Amino acid sequence: MPKTHRGYAPHAAFVALAGDRAEPWRTVAGLAVAFAAGLALYQLAMAVLASLLGPSFMRELLDEATYYGDTPRAVLLSLFSYAFFGAGLAMALSGLHGRGLRSLIGPWEAALSDFLRTMLAVLALYSGLTLLLPSDLGLLRNDEMSVGLWLTLLPLSLSAIAVQAGTEELVFRGYLQQQIAARVRAWPAWVLVPSLLFGALHFAPGSAGANAVAFMIWATLFGILAADLTGRTGTLGAALGFHIGINAFALMGTALSGPGSGLALYLVPVEADAAELAQMLPVEIATLLVAWLAVRLALKV
Repeated sequence: MPKTHRGYAPHAAFVALAGDRAEPWRTVAGLAVAFAAGLALYQLAMAVLASLLGPSFMRELLDEATYYGDTPRAVLLSLFSYAFFGAGLAMALSGLHGRGLRSLIGPWEAALSDFLRTMLAVLALYSGLTLLLPSDLGLLRNDEMSVGLWLTLLPLSLSAIAVQAGTEELVFRGYLQQQIAARVRAWPAWVLVPSLLFGALHFAPGSAGANAVAFMIWATLFGILAADLTGRTGTLGAALGFHIGINAFALMGTALSGPGSGLALYLVPVEADAAELAQMLPVEIATLLVAWLAVRLALKV
């Protein structure tokens, strides 16, 4: 069996939390159970809300979240809906692996420290770059989001982003990374397989058009870097801070116009399928790599 890369020494204890239930069939079954249970819980919750708020109101809200996504309530609903799949993952872990969600995070105090330092580093970097670097895409104030409303919604918005990004990290850098690494120690497997799946799930030609491949490439690279941080720290904290920090800036700071822009204070005056966005991929990748390096400096890993 190949030796563990010396930079990933902390990863061994993180992977050990998977125990002896890392068979491929169990991992695939775990993903299936998590998705099916999450979908069932989501549908049940929507039915309950429809009975409380009225079917027409819920239909309007769901259409708003599904097809438009440019209002605060639509974005919040979309982000919080990930909680059902997090609950589904907890059910799969309990039933198939005999463990809980906490086993996907690692040592709690170290994870919290990694999370806070990473998120602060990411937010500081992206905010600084936005202020200092010139851009051909002039930012516009979101007329639907006043500063007062933005501040009022801030705790709720951050909570929703934490639910969305946290669920994805628990699945990809937590569950999948642990399960694969428990079977195959060599780092290419546990880094690349979850990252390629993560990128594939971000392939959305319906909304991004010709830019769908560019977004998928970016998401795959993000997954690789988040997996690397998890391997170097031995906790999920850095990956969580990396993901939440980037998503908070993208959703609450400067969002693309159109779907997903409802919580943003500023808007980039183009939508996800705009031709000029593909030309920005090298810059976005470079920024992501700089953010990863900044996090490594902040964490000293």
